Parts: sequence; C-alpha cells; structure tokens
Amino acid sequence: MLIVEFAVAFLFILVLGYLVPAGRYYYWYHVRQTPATESLRIQRRRPPPGQVWQEMQLSLVTVVIFAAMATFLFELYKVGRTSLYWPLLARPLWYFPLSVFLCAVVHDTYFYWTHRFMHWRPVFPYFHLGHHRFVTPTPFAIFAFQPLEAVTQAIGIMLIVLFVPLHPLALLLFLWYDTEVHTAGHTGYEVVPPAVSRHWLYRGFNTVHHHDAHHTNTRVNYGSFFNVWDRWMGTYQGAREASEPAAMLPDCTTAHHAAGSPS
Repeated sequence: MLIVEFAVAFLFILVLGYLVPAGRYYYWYHVRQTPATESLRIQRRRPPPGQVWQEMQLSLVTVVIFAAMATFLFELYKVGRTSLYWPLLARPLWYFPLSVFLCAVVHDTYFYWTHRFMHWRPVFPYFHLGHHRFVTPTPFAIFAFQPLEAVTQAIGIMLIVLFVPLHPLALLLFLWYDTEVHTAGHTGYEVVPPAVSRHWLYRGFNTVHHHDAHHTNTRVNYGSFFNVWDRWMGTYQGAREASEPAAMLPDCTTAHHAAGSPS
C-alpha cells in the first residue's frame, strides 16, 4: 500500500507540481520568444547549454524526496494526526480564504529564515549551493535542490498541514499559488505587469525581479511570497535596483567561493 501511495504522490508532484508549470513557463518565455516577451527579460545573459538538463536532474531527486515525505504525511492523516478537515462548513466560510493567507504567511516566514540559514557559509555547500549554480535559472530550476534543502522545504509544508487547520481545497489552492510564484520567480522574465507591481497594495509582494536578483546577489531577497522580512532584516533589494543584475554577479561568485564552491 505504501508503494502505491508513494507512486501516486510521485506522479502528482512530478506532473502537476513540476513538469506542467515549469514546461508552460519555459515554452512561453524561452521557446516561444516574441518581441513582447523579450522586452520582459531581466538578465542580459542567457542560460548556458545543458543547464535545463542539470536543473531537471536535481529536481527529479527532489520529487522523490517530496513524494516520500508526502506519503509519510498521508499516513499521519490516516491516523488523524493532521489538521485537515473535510466538511466545508465545519468552520466559518470566511476562514477558508483566511487559511490560505495564513499558509502563505507561515510558509513565507519559515522560508525566509531557513533560506537565510542555508546561506550560512558552514552549511551553504551542503544545503543550497546546488540551486545557486544556476545564476540565470529557468523554470525547471524550481525543484533544483540538494537533498538536505529538499527535506527542509518539505518540512515547511508538513508543518502547515500538521498545525494549521485546513480544508483540503484550501491546501491545494495554497500549493497551486506556491507553485505559480516559484515557477514565475525562476522564469527570468518579469511576469507581473508594472501597473500591478508599482501599486501601493502590491508593495509587500515579491516580483520576478526580486528572486532573480537573489540568484545574482546571494546577500539579498530571501523571502518567498512577500518582501516584509527582507525589509525588516535589511536584506531587501527592490526591483529598480535589480534592473541590471549582471553587475551584481561578482557578489554571487564571491559567496560561492567563500562557501567552497568550485570555480
């Protein structure tokens, strides 16, 4: 039975959580190139030949780890150890959208601090160096993690399912949002329209520029959905300052060498 559960989790994550979203963004921005999309490209450099295959190799290992931990989480659900509830009216309807927002806030906080931890020099080569080998990432880099980082990422989702009361539809909605944000963030093209990103209501949200800048300057923009923690902790770099990320490549290279990265 565990093998069947693992196989279902593996295929679900591989297809719907990785290949479909990454393939969609990759086709739209990297294959179907038009003057309109090219005007949205953030970095002047392009991914080197063979990078997509390297990203997919790392990601496949991550999918295996995610599927194993999802299987374990499902076993906990079967014995009533999670906070999932099925009757939609078991809680007030207003709690449904609030629970999705709570997931985003909790996950963003977890992501920011574990992300900063993984950039700590003693642990960086073992947790996060693999992901930062891709200075100009593609959408297929969304799961390009080393095993320790993959486990850390999975634990964040598990903690939400264990402790935040959620309807399964709310969980799926959050996971969809999480996938869309991170896929877009590794696209290399700004998908958020300027009219939206410049509006004061969007000030606390990250755009593609923010995470793309993190790949070229590893000292800034550790947040996931929001930039609130980055602003509070002094690690924020705005989209305007990140408009020419190629100039920040030495920071990233220096960080890699300091962490023991090969040249």
